[in-house]
Amino acid sequence: MNALDRITPDPAIDKFVDTSFNLSDRIHEILESKGLTQKDLAEMLGKKESQVSKWMTGTHNFTIRTLALLEVTLGASIFQVTGAPFYSEDEEVEEQINAIV
Repeated sequence: MNALDRITPDPAIDKFVDTSFNLSDRIHEILESKGLTQKDLAEMLGKKESQVSKWMTGTHNFTIRTLALLEVTLGASIFQVTGAPFYSEDEEVEEQINAIV
């Protein structure tokens, strides 16, 4: 038995890693759908591109404040707590138009 065999899996760490990668993937999806780059996002946030690049590796421990800033800046949901579906301002506007028509 080697040292790795003695490590007890930690479900909380597994969940953290999964969530972190999901957040990064979601930000990538939003950027792609809006035709934006990481550099564009950095400029929109007043951050260095290298900082945004670190966020996008999937291992960044986002604060709620940073997630809120990203959602407001990008106009789309990134993190889902209550099980409500993701929204984007584009979808919301489309729904409002469809309700009128």
